[in-house]
Amino acid sequence: MRPDDVGAGTVVNTTTVTSAEPDAQTLIDLYRSALAPIGELVELRLDGLDRLGVPVTSCSLVVDGRTAHAGNGYGRTVEAAVLSGLGELAEGAFAARHVARLRPSAVRASRRRLVAREGADRVVDPRTLCLPVGSPWTEELELSWVPLERVPDGESVWVPLEYVASEVGELDGGTPLITPITNGLGAGLDDSRPLLHGLLELLQRHTNATRFRALDHLSPEIDQATLPQELTTLVDAFRDLGVEPVLKHAGTELGVVSTYVMGVDASPSQAILVTGCGEAAAPDAVESLTKALLEYANSRARKAFCFGDPERARAIAPEGYWSALGSGAGEARAHEALTAWAGLGTAGLTALTAPDRSRTVAFSDVTVEPVPGPGVEEQLQHVLGHLAADDLTHDVLTARSRHGDVVVAKTVVTGLEAETLSYGRVGELGARRLLATDLDLVRRQPSGTERHSERVVLTPEAEERLGGPVWWSPTDADRVLGPLYPLYREPPRHSVAVV
Repeated sequence: MRPDDVGAGTVVNTTTVTSAEPDAQTLIDLYRSALAPIGELVELRLDGLDRLGVPVTSCSLVVDGRTAHAGNGYGRTVEAAVLSGLGELAEGAFAARHVARLRPSAVRASRRRLVAREGADRVVDPRTLCLPVGSPWTEELELSWVPLERVPDGESVWVPLEYVASEVGELDGGTPLITPITNGLGAGLDDSRPLLHGLLELLQRHTNATRFRALDHLSPEIDQATLPQELTTLVDAFRDLGVEPVLKHAGTELGVVSTYVMGVDASPSQAILVTGCGEAAAPDAVESLTKALLEYANSRARKAFCFGDPERARAIAPEGYWSALGSGAGEARAHEALTAWAGLGTAGLTALTAPDRSRTVAFSDVTVEPVPGPGVEEQLQHVLGHLAADDLTHDVLTARSRHGDVVVAKTVVTGLEAETLSYGRVGELGARRLLATDLDLVRRQPSGTERHSERVVLTPEAEERLGGPVWWSPTDADRVLGPLYPLYREPPRHSVAVV
C-alpha cells in the first residue's frame, strides 16, 4: 500500500500458490533478484506492533541513499506476507520505470487531432475514464498520449499519460487531467496474474467509490451468523484477541463481490489502530472477505508503524531505513487532515470512524453465481466476460512490461468509477448512484447553480441516458467527507504521529 493511496493494497499476491506454480520461497527469491539491480532492499516485520497475529511486512528500495519505493504485504503465513509486500514493491518500482520509457515517445496532441490520425476506436475518450467534476477537458486540449494494449484483441489504444502513471513525479510537467494513483497495478511471473490483479483492484474501487468509509452507511453489514465456517474461524480468532471485525458489503457486480472490513476495539494499544480498514474484491465471496479481513490486520499494523508511536516504530527498523527516508509533508490536504487527528485520542478517533451497523444482509445474498475455479486464468476470463457483457462499454487497456522474471502491468478500464470523495472524480455510473441517494451531492439540472456548481464531465450519450447534465456540489462533498480525508489519502509515512 502506497502512503498516498489508502486501500490500494495487494489483492492477488496473497492468492494460494497452486502445485503448478513455484513454491513461495522460489517466488520470493525471483522478486528479490529482479529488484536487486534497482537499489538496496530493506525488509521489515510490522505485525509485532499489533495483537492480531497476521504476518505483516514492509519493504522498500533505497536508491542513492534515499527511499525510492515502498510496499506492504500481508498473508496467513510469513512467506505469503513477504511475497505480497515484494509484489507491491515491484509494482511501483517497475511501473515507474516503464512510464519513464514511455514518456519520451508520448504524442503531444489534442484528442481531436489524434482521432483524425488514428481513428476514434484507437483513442480513448477521457470522459469515459472518470474525470474530476468541472474538469477543463475539451477535444482541443493538448495532452501527452501513450499506447496501451487492448484486451483481448491486442490493438493499440492511445491513453493520456496521467492514467498510466502512478504518481505526479512520473509525469512530464504541466497540469494533469487527474492526480495519478496506483489503482490498477499488478505484478506476477506471467501476463495473466498482473492483469487479474489490476482488474480486481479497479473493480474494488469501482464498487466502493460511493459506498465506503464516509459513505459507510450505504453499505450493509454482513450478518456473521450466516458466514461459512472458514470465515467464522478467522472472525472468531480476531474476536478472541479483543477485536470484533465488522464485515461490510459494498456491492456485487461485474462478476465480483466487493467487501471491506472495519473493527471494534475497546482497548487498542495505539489510537490510530481504531481507524484500520481492509478492502477486497474477488469472484468468490469467501475469498473477498478473507482478503479484506487479512488486509484489515495489515492496515492496523501498517498505520501503527507509519503514523503511531515513533519510539515503537523506530525500535523495529534499522537505522539505514530511517536515514533513507525522504522529507516533506506530501499532499497538503492529507497532511493537515491527519495532523488534526493527533489531538483526538482513542475516544475521538473511535467516535469519528466507527462503522455503521444499522443494516445487515445475509452472506448468501452477496455471492456470485456461478463461482469460477481458483485458477488465475479461470478468474481472469470470468472477470473479462462480465465486463464484456455489461450494458456499459468497458475497454480493458493495459501497459505491461517485463523486468527479469517479473511482469508488471498498469491496467485502465473505461466506464469504471474511482476517487469520488478524495478527488471528486465522477463518471456515469457514479452520477447514477449518487442521484439515487439523499446526500444531494449531485443534481440533474440544465446548468450550474451557486451550490451545485461543478459539472460532471460526461459524453453526450451518457448525459442522455441520465436524463440531462449532472452537477456536483463542492459544499456538500465537504460536508459528507468532513474530517475523514485520511481514510482515503495519507501523507508520507512517519510525517505525522497519531499516538
